Amino acid sequence: MYREAKPVNWESVRIAIIAVAFAAGTVLLLASAYRLQVSKADLLRNLAEKQRTRVLKLEARRGMILDRSGEQMAASLEVNSIYARPREIKDKKRTAEKIAHLLEIDPKETLSKLREDKAFVWMRRRVSPLMADRVKQADLRGVSAVKEYQRFYPLKSFAAHAMGFAGIDSRGLEGLELYYDGDLKADPIPVTAQSDAMGRPVIFAAIGRNPKRKDLHLTLDRNIQYVAEKELEEAVSKAKAKDGTVIVMDVDSGEVLALASRPTYNLNVFRKTSAEVRRNRAVADTFEPGSTFKVFLAAAVVDLARVSPSDKFNCQNGIFRYKGAQIHDVVPHKELAFADVIIRSSNIGAVKVSERLTKSEFYRILKGFGFGSSTEVDLPGERHGFLPLPGKWSVLTKANIAFGQGIAVNPLQLTTAFCAAVNGGKLYRPHLMKRIANALGETVRENPPVVVRRVIKPSTSREVVDILRQVVEKGTGKAAKIPGVYVIGKTGTAQKADPSGGYSKDKYVSSFLGALMDVKPRLAILVMIDEPAVKHRTGGQVAAPVFRKIAEGILALCGGKPTEPRPIVASAGQKIQTAPPVRKKSIPIRKGPRAGEWIVPDLKGLDMRRVLDLCAKMKCDASFHGTGIAVGQDPVPGKILKEGDPLKVSFKGRTS
Repeated sequence: MYREAKPVNWESVRIAIIAVAFAAGTVLLLASAYRLQVSKADLLRNLAEKQRTRVLKLEARRGMILDRSGEQMAASLEVNSIYARPREIKDKKRTAEKIAHLLEIDPKETLSKLREDKAFVWMRRRVSPLMADRVKQADLRGVSAVKEYQRFYPLKSFAAHAMGFAGIDSRGLEGLELYYDGDLKADPIPVTAQSDAMGRPVIFAAIGRNPKRKDLHLTLDRNIQYVAEKELEEAVSKAKAKDGTVIVMDVDSGEVLALASRPTYNLNVFRKTSAEVRRNRAVADTFEPGSTFKVFLAAAVVDLARVSPSDKFNCQNGIFRYKGAQIHDVVPHKELAFADVIIRSSNIGAVKVSERLTKSEFYRILKGFGFGSSTEVDLPGERHGFLPLPGKWSVLTKANIAFGQGIAVNPLQLTTAFCAAVNGGKLYRPHLMKRIANALGETVRENPPVVVRRVIKPSTSREVVDILRQVVEKGTGKAAKIPGVYVIGKTGTAQKADPSGGYSKDKYVSSFLGALMDVKPRLAILVMIDEPAVKHRTGGQVAAPVFRKIAEGILALCGGKPTEPRPIVASAGQKIQTAPPVRKKSIPIRKGPRAGEWIVPDLKGLDMRRVLDLCAKMKCDASFHGTGIAVGQDPVPGKILKEGDPLKVSFKGRTS
């Protein structure tokens, strides 16, 4: 029997299909939601965070550099840096023109930066407060300021060659800034930039700006450094010299208390100075020392017992033919005792004294004093000098070295060796770092004196000291004599090598190497004047008077010429003055009537650190005199000071 087929209920089919589709869609949505919210939640969250977040690494406050009494020689101050967010800037050309005008930079370069497809670009870093205010007042979309740090040297050119400098990225580039960069450089400050609901970025700085800052405390004494620089400046100018160097060192520890070179430069604008001027001549230059080297000849023959006080040497009346060469004395002598060979600085006598030594013996003693090797001082760029091996000595080498030719030394190397010759025979490693301290002032690392080796016997050193005292009392170093003070020393007048061969007839290095033996600590002082252009160019006439002036200035720090050993370094800035109380209240900086002008605050009673911060905010050309706390200023409080104008501040005494 035939059944008639039922018609298809297409309405039900459509409903079923739609229901299945909805069910499938629901399953897919649930699966997608699970993937987004559960399985890939962390990944997607990180991606979203990355899209709306940018972490910048801004410089942290670099550690301070302080002298041995705790006075600041280098600090880092807060400044503004201007940046832009190119993706937010619509009218890039107009914005670039405004930024270029406000920041005084090239409009084309500015526009090029704004056209980059970047979330962040620097416009100009470390701008003046005036420029930062201009940018803020302009209220340019996508342009903002952030705080960074800039290295500041309050004493400008003071101890410039020892200090060195740090660059824009807070990295040490020369001098102590470079050598101790690992200690002084703090970890960068992470700064997070995030967009709000309107797409506008908001900047948050990380907590804790200086958690790992370390400060460098030096052996340098600012008072002694000041005396050295003042007298060296005057001496180089008076002698019309090419350059000059002064080193003051503790005879019994190797601590460098002063290191000065001329010409010098302002550390705050180091880029304006040539590399030639910035070079630290105390370690990077070598020279033939001339007659100062007779100190080490004397030490060698005395230590090996090759001479006695009664030995006489025929000095040939000033001219001596020796193995094909002619040796001259500036002042002719017929016969001199051994001590008088050194006292009168006879080259001929020195050559004859050197005949008492073999090549190997002389070389061994000189090598023991450190010649031909690095002193391992904590300064970059030291040159080793030149001391040829005995096997390469010619028939004249030993004779030439006896009076300081045919050998090259750097000034610090010579001073270090001299200390060993007069301190009992101990060669100390020279150093400028006293200690490293954390931000709380707690010592992290110390640098105690290090004896490298014993070079000569104590009895030898005593005999050398006695001879060198007579050099000052009655010999070529009489211009270094200070009545009532135990001064020793040796003059040096060295002809400079001529590039075309032989020695120059008109270019000399005049030097005096001496020590104050009745002070505490005992101080060695090297004065070296390069190419003096005056009639009388000997070490005794050019350098010895400078030694005396420096020594007298140092002695004045302890109240006069001592009749018995007394502290010098301990008194510098401590016993001379009594510090008035330090002001603790905050000092507001008020703006002047016009842009870029400030009303000078009363700085009296503030310590140097607080004065530094205030000067940085006013962006003035600060110059400091003295140490301790502020006792005077020019301009006086209440006066109008324009950005870049000079502000002189006098300090006195010490903070407790």
